Amino acid sequence: MQNKPMVNRRTFLETAGAATGAAIAAGTYAHPAIGAVKGANERINVAILGPGGRAQEHIRILGNLKEETKLVDIIGLCDVWDGNDDIKRGLYPSAKKCGLDPEGKDKDRITKDYRKLLECKDIDVVLVATPDHWHAKMSADAMEAGKDVFCEKPMTHTIEEARNLVEVVNRTKQVFTVGVQSTADPRWREANAL
Repeated sequence: MQNKPMVNRRTFLETAGAATGAAIAAGTYAHPAIGAVKGANERINVAILGPGGRAQEHIRILGNLKEETKLVDIIGLCDVWDGNDDIKRGLYPSAKKCGLDPEGKDKDRITKDYRKLLECKDIDVVLVATPDHWHAKMSADAMEAGKDVFCEKPMTHTIEEARNLVEVVNRTKQVFTVGVQSTADPRWREANAL
């Protein structure tokens, strides 16, 4: 049995880029979220904005973490596309994967308006995996709403957007990390050392 490090929500997010990288896929890295999470409900509640292609791997990993530890849960989804059951992506197929009920108790957490999820007090983390031109706006809005953010690359499209996000991070003190999984892969550090 592996010793699993104790972390809090901030540490979880700061290492999320590496955690969703190739090492996790290979099963050789003990995810830092496995341990005691300090919080009112003892878990990290995640909302995913844009559960299309890239987010499917995040849904898989977060689902595995939920099964293994019960310390993380996807409790909200937003996409303007209803989705496609054949390819199992988009709003409603992803809701099913996450165990959310679009007709019942979860119907207000499955939305086409991401701002509704930002109003939810029990959402801790927003994962932004929308089309690239929405990354900066959604990330800034989420931090302004008191949410920590994991944003897929690219973070922004312009220098002005990047400067704005830096200002928002500094002012709100929210955790903000960008998913650059391939560059967070330990093999790059090994290659550099060689």
